[in-house]
This record gives sequence, C-alpha cells and structure tokens, in this order.
Amino acid sequence: MIPKDKHDIAAVEKLGTMEVESVIPLLPQLLDWVQDMNWPIAEPMVELLLHYPNELTPLVEEVLLGDDDMWIYWCLVAIVPKLPFYSKLVLANAVEQIATWRKHLLLKIILKPQKKLY
Repeated sequence: MIPKDKHDIAAVEKLGTMEVESVIPLLPQLLDWVQDMNWPIAEPMVELLLHYPNELTPLVEEVLLGDDDMWIYWCLVAIVPKLPFYSKLVLANAVEQIATWRKHLLLKIILKPQKKLY
C-alpha cells in the first residue's frame, strides 16, 4: 500500500495497521515521501518510518551518501534526530563525510581565483 500522492495520508494510516513483515519491504519506497517535508504526507510518514529504526538506518545512510541535497537535509532534520542512539552511531560516518565534502567544496569556491570584472 504505497501512497498515491503527497496528500494520501489515509495510505500512511493504513500502513500503520499492517503487519511488520508487510511494511518492511516497502520502506525504501516509503522513504521517498520524505524528500520534501512540506508535503502533507511527510510528517506522518516520518512517524511511521521511525517504528522501523533497524531497517530505516541503512536506507537513510544511502540518502546521506547520495547527491540529493534537499533529501539529505530533510533526513538530517526530520529523521536522524529522532532515531535511537545506536542508529546515530551507524550514521556518524555518513554525516562526517557530508561535512568534510561540503567543507572542501566551500574552500574550493572561496579560494578559487576570481576573474577581473573590468
């Protein structure tokens, strides 16, 4: 039972009543609905996903190591802080990689020789 659109909160409620074994295989697709926390479905989806921290953690790690900056942001803001401590330990390397990569990119931009505008 994958939501049809960003307003399909009824699907999230239905997923909340389903057996764990039925929901776990759907978690990668369900995490997609957290790409924009402005969507009405996003917050209820986060609450549902947090019921599966062991299965969710590697999926969040994939997002953090990916290149979708907004999805990374929303995972860092809406999911990671609510995960149990052991999940945060697993994600620490991915978060460190993000910080290191961003630092190098920023330094590259700042230290890049500027062309004369005149």
